[in-house]
Amino acid sequence: MPLSVGEAFQGKHGISTKGLIASGLAATIGLCAILIFVIWQDYNQEALKARRAGANLVATIAADIDRNLELYGLSLQAVVDGLKEPDISKISPEMRQLVLFDRAATAKDLGSIFVLDNEGNVVLDSHTLNPAHSNHANRDYFLVQKYGLSGGLYLSSPWTTPDGDNLIAISRRLTNPDGSFKGAVVGTLRLAFFDKLFRQVHLGTGDSLTLVRDDGSIVMRAPFSFEDIGRNVASTPIFQQVVWAPAGFFKDVSRLDGIERLYVFQHIGEYPLTLNYGASVDAIYASWRVKAWVTGALTLLLCGIDATLIVFLVRALRRRSEAEYRLSIAAATDGLTQLYNRRRLDEILTETWREAMTTATPSACLMIDVDQFKNYNDAFGHQVGDEALKAIACCIKSSLPRSTDVAARYGGEEFAVLLPNASGDMAVAVGERIRASVLALRADQHGRIDSTPTISVGVASVVPRYGLQPRDLLKAADMALYEAKRNGRNCVEAARGLVDIKDVPRAA
Repeated sequence: MPLSVGEAFQGKHGISTKGLIASGLAATIGLCAILIFVIWQDYNQEALKARRAGANLVATIAADIDRNLELYGLSLQAVVDGLKEPDISKISPEMRQLVLFDRAATAKDLGSIFVLDNEGNVVLDSHTLNPAHSNHANRDYFLVQKYGLSGGLYLSSPWTTPDGDNLIAISRRLTNPDGSFKGAVVGTLRLAFFDKLFRQVHLGTGDSLTLVRDDGSIVMRAPFSFEDIGRNVASTPIFQQVVWAPAGFFKDVSRLDGIERLYVFQHIGEYPLTLNYGASVDAIYASWRVKAWVTGALTLLLCGIDATLIVFLVRALRRRSEAEYRLSIAAATDGLTQLYNRRRLDEILTETWREAMTTATPSACLMIDVDQFKNYNDAFGHQVGDEALKAIACCIKSSLPRSTDVAARYGGEEFAVLLPNASGDMAVAVGERIRASVLALRADQHGRIDSTPTISVGVASVVPRYGLQPRDLLKAADMALYEAKRNGRNCVEAARGLVDIKDVPRAA
């Protein structure tokens, strides 16, 4: 059964409203997705910039440390080479000091350079001609050289002197002509050298710069703390990540201060040292967070404006839809009886006729007229007559057995009922039900002089076919109605040949 005009309007604008909401949501989701992608890209860019800055900083400082350690190593090598001279022991102590230790003065922050015999005793000291007796046999920088474990230059663990001076030692092995161990040349290096170097770097809040030996002992750290010097961090996850690779980066939380950092590290030359720069994650993303919050706030504002506009548009569209629906109802409905009007009946009849012709099913029509309505109107007035018409219309509508059945006011006091896919017997039964409903209404009025008038009903049913028109069905039902009038009114009459009205005269 075709939709009513009002239902068609509702369906059309319902789809439009849903489409508008869907489009608004899609646009909002698309905007959010784009902004999230941009924010994520900015996040990655901040991390990339931090890694690059950290790598450049580490490379610069590592190169400076490597160069200075190489100079210190050359100073020690000069002593080793000088001790190999056959006449070195024959010259005066003053001249020997000058020959062996003349380069030591050019090494900034280098402490004493002293020579140890194979027992670890100090035999020569760059700061004095008469060195005090001192034994270093238990020191790592001596033991490594004694047992040939260094492979050349050795950098010791840091330690603190009784005077509070923080030092590390650099040592080289001395050998006899037969290759046996003769002793070691040792140079001390003040950790103040690394401290001065680190202080030249402007560290942000929460940043750190750490120089650590391969055994896990901290040589220097910024921000500086005496407690950190010499502390062993070999068991920490951070050290475990830097000890096995020549360079790299990672993110972790420091066990020393609990700050999450992006670490960039690099091993220094051939020395057992790793320089590790940690940039605070909070500091890295501080500006990004501000930008993300501002972008997010603007996005929420735009989404709010978008949602508000959608709400206003949806409401406007619904108001328009409701107005058009009311207009469609008004255009298709009789204002007095609230049944379909004749124009809408003709539209539905045409659609029903076409469908019935396709499916070869019968369609039935009832033409209903109020008996003696003119006299009723003259006797009681038009207002009472209108009330009677509304009551009869209610009886007609409530008597229809199916939702697909259509009732309409055909004109004046005449009504029409269209029954799709209904046989003649069914149509007659519906007509009798309507007539009985009107009679029951009259009975409820207990014989009032203005009781609702009776009705006469004409019924026709036909299977549409080529050669017939929808108006033929209406005409057949109308002729049956006139037959009911001639037969005394208040009755139901069926057209001749309910399923075949080929003998009914065609309308002009």
